[in-house]
Amino acid sequence: MKYFWSIFYSFIFLPLFWLTAKFISLFNSKLKSGFKGRKDLFKHLHTKAQSLDPQKKNILIHCASLGEFEQAKPIIDELDKTEKYNFIVSFFSPSGFNHSKLDSALKSKIIKTYLPYDATSNVARFLDTVNPASVIFIKYDLWLNLIKELKDRNIHTIVVNSAFDIRRFKWRFPLSIAYKRYVYKFFDVIGVTDEEDKQRFAKIMGSETSVIVFGDTKYERINKAKEISSSKELINGSIMTNKNVFVVGSSWDKDEDVIFPVLERISTNGLSDEIPFVTVIAPHEPTEDNLENIEYDLHTKYPNIKSIRYSELNRYNGENLIIIDNIGMLMGLYKYAHVAYVGGGFQTGMHNVLEPAGYGIPVLFGNEKLSEDAEHLIKNGGGIAVEDSKELYKNLLNLFRKKEVRDSIGSKSLLVFDSKNEASKKISELVNKNLSQGI
Repeated sequence: MKYFWSIFYSFIFLPLFWLTAKFISLFNSKLKSGFKGRKDLFKHLHTKAQSLDPQKKNILIHCASLGEFEQAKPIIDELDKTEKYNFIVSFFSPSGFNHSKLDSALKSKIIKTYLPYDATSNVARFLDTVNPASVIFIKYDLWLNLIKELKDRNIHTIVVNSAFDIRRFKWRFPLSIAYKRYVYKFFDVIGVTDEEDKQRFAKIMGSETSVIVFGDTKYERINKAKEISSSKELINGSIMTNKNVFVVGSSWDKDEDVIFPVLERISTNGLSDEIPFVTVIAPHEPTEDNLENIEYDLHTKYPNIKSIRYSELNRYNGENLIIIDNIGMLMGLYKYAHVAYVGGGFQTGMHNVLEPAGYGIPVLFGNEKLSEDAEHLIKNGGGIAVEDSKELYKNLLNLFRKKEVRDSIGSKSLLVFDSKNEASKKISELVNKNLSQGI
């Protein structure tokens, strides 16, 4: 089996992968951009590498795309404090390579590059050029020949934010598990986010590889964004005064079909006098067509829901629904919320439930397509999955009426968030320790 995977990967999978990607790139601009970006890769990379400080050790951090780069930022920031390293950030996807930006300037030099096609000759040339002392993979995108070559060169290698997702078929199918075991055994450390994943990885890896709970660096990204947004006033405070605030983030039409009947019911049976409230909803796609469709539905089906767009708040006159008609401000809106609802749970896969959790408030969502983070919130008492309008109505009233219940669930939500913080500090300490020992 040891040789089977190497042979299958190099002589069957890689050629098929390359040919398929090349064909699809004829019709797919993203793939075409990736091939174009890799043209003369080594020539450009060699020039960039010459700019690195020769007195410092190089750390290579590989990110599949932009999302993984966001998770890498706290690690880069933490390692940069030592002023001992140069950073090379590699990407597979054009979206990561083209749009990745740091939030603040580093003390150390950083360059970015595409990861070359995973042929053994390319891998050797790539590593000769960047000469890493340590390599950190963010979550996945684990290319076998690269990882094997790193092991052969005795370069310390870590994968962080790893998740053993038993909901996915590839983490249950024996053949794919056997392949993953083969790949992960080349790592010196598998960094996971919690004890549950540690136990699952340890079960398939045995004692061959060290499995360490670091936490999750994406929590730190949210924490930093929360700190930045906390100082910004996005909505005039008088609008929210003495009201229960319900913030709905990244809603889809199926979420709205559940939420709007609840808002209508609260607005018509006298409860709005007992529980004064305002809802702020940020649709997943705030296009003009979608906004007009929402407003049409409200006008024809829910006459007691009075809405106003965020861009028109200077004309606010007691409306109980504020519709966000721009992008990029959702994270900052959660600071106003007493209760949050995160969209996507009924049809597409859930948006980020960690963002409202970081504010220590109860987080509600649809129950059909739960994310791993949503399940973690439910398990620890900080999140509530609802099946329909009836369940949402019941839970929303309970949370608005009983502050002690709301505070209790909110504190559990914040505890889940805080428990996975400081991952980058732990990762940095491990890298520093290993490099100081000359590994």
